[in-house]
Amino acid sequence: MVECLCLCALDLCFAGAVSLPSPANVSIQCDSYGAEVRWKYPDLSQDIQFQVKVNDELKRNSNITQKLTRNLHLNISSMMFNAQFNRYYVTVMAVRGEEKSKPTTSKIFSYNENSASEIKCYLDFPEVELSPKDGKLHVQFANPLQLYRNSPAVRNLNDNLKYCIETEGESEICDICEINQNTCETSVVFSERRGEYCISLTGMVMQRLFNEKSSCFTGDIRSSVSLPSPANVSIQCDSYGVEVRWKYPDLSQDVQFQVEVIDDLKKNSNITQKRTKDLHLNISSMMFNAQFNRYYVTVMAVRGGEESKPTTSKIFSYNENSANEIKCYLDFPEVELSPKDGKLHVQFANPLQLYRNSPALRNLNDNLKYCIETEEEENETCGRCDITQKICEKSIVFSGHRGEYCISLTGTAGQRKFNEKSSCFTGDIRSYPSITVYLYPVLGVVLTLLFITAIIMLLVTKDKATIKKQVSDMMEAMGFLVWPNINPPPLLPPDREKMDSNVYMEPMISPEEQKVYEITDNATAYSDTKDIGSGNSEFKNYGANDLVDDEPYNLSEGYDCPHAPRQEMSSGDMVDAMDLNCFLEL
Repeated sequence: MVECLCLCALDLCFAGAVSLPSPANVSIQCDSYGAEVRWKYPDLSQDIQFQVKVNDELKRNSNITQKLTRNLHLNISSMMFNAQFNRYYVTVMAVRGEEKSKPTTSKIFSYNENSASEIKCYLDFPEVELSPKDGKLHVQFANPLQLYRNSPAVRNLNDNLKYCIETEGESEICDICEINQNTCETSVVFSERRGEYCISLTGMVMQRLFNEKSSCFTGDIRSSVSLPSPANVSIQCDSYGVEVRWKYPDLSQDVQFQVEVIDDLKKNSNITQKRTKDLHLNISSMMFNAQFNRYYVTVMAVRGGEESKPTTSKIFSYNENSANEIKCYLDFPEVELSPKDGKLHVQFANPLQLYRNSPALRNLNDNLKYCIETEEEENETCGRCDITQKICEKSIVFSGHRGEYCISLTGTAGQRKFNEKSSCFTGDIRSYPSITVYLYPVLGVVLTLLFITAIIMLLVTKDKATIKKQVSDMMEAMGFLVWPNINPPPLLPPDREKMDSNVYMEPMISPEEQKVYEITDNATAYSDTKDIGSGNSEFKNYGANDLVDDEPYNLSEGYDCPHAPRQEMSSGDMVDAMDLNCFLEL
């Protein structure tokens, strides 16, 4: 009452100052999808905007949200907090520049069935499908808790749906549909056959009520289906695609299977189907935008004009953030580990290139983000691999040496997640100097020594020949005579007269060997020698024993080269010459 008096007083105070008329007929429309406020205004030609405020009736000063619009309606679903419990009212005020009209207030509304509000907001059941099943009426509908999960009434919901089915003159059947189920279904038994089977569906989610939903089936629900339905419909999905599998009791009936892939969010628009005689089918090509959407599969047996009841799979998706029963993950290819510069080098083929034709990566524009975690605490290294790269690689640092180095590889590509990949490397990753660091210097030294040795040997060989030739030329230049064919003088015979008669002397050589040393013809021996006996009267011929008189030949003195005839070096200067061959042999 006090509030009303205050509002009335304010209206009287500002009645003369307000030039803009206030909005009229402010009304609330609320359902399963959200809440909308509507109003009327007499003149929209004045460049008018409308300020809409949503007020929590129990917390007026704290939970107030507002927006401006030029329309005569506004969806206020996003402006409500805890709509499943709280009560709200809306004020609408006309605004033009600095001018403002008086606000017009709506009635109080709430989704809470137990709240004292003027407007009750109810949820709606989706479309109900009725069909005969084993002599019963099968009732099936999409779970509204999944269908309306983003609406203000169901947002942040943790409760299950409790629903009841009532028939004409029959008992009421109640059941529970859990929040994570995609489809709610049950069967109703009728005690007698009738031409039309009608039901009434009611339900609630905690303090939120559903509007009653009525539906009828016309026909015979008695069991007449001869073909059994496929069983155990399962989904196998990975990096390469998706395959659906099922079982069937009897394949001898010439049965085919009709497979339908259905987008869970667009059930009536995106449906693709194929027929097969196998108990499996690759459905990768039947999926559109698989990296984002959610799907389920139905399999139905077909023989001629007969059809079995379809069997539905669980909902699956490659989208990590979607609410579905089966999560499809991608796989990393084989990981190669090797030591590099004292680190563990991780390398693998880019999966965005490897699986680019799979439904999960088709039309992909995202890059691969991956992380490598080791056994060491707080040792995680993350990187990015562009979609255009063929190889992804990273080096990991370990704090100490160990016999085995293990890593765990994880990653995402947009909203698609990869299965964790573990791999180990056994060995030593520490960096050691290359063998070439030592090998090349050693080879250089060895090759240098070999080269020097070869040069020295070449020089020695060349110098030896040169020295020998130079000595020979020098001896000839000095006038030494060379008799290469001259025989050495014989050994001096012992003087037997001066020897003791008791001493026996054994010849050192045999008579045959003695003959070798005898010179039979001195003139013939020297006739072939150059410049000897050619008119020079100072040269004389020597016999075999002529040198004994002038110069005793004593082998005990260590000199075994016999003297050649005397040679005049200069006027009046005579010297003894030596055999050059003997000299060179020394």
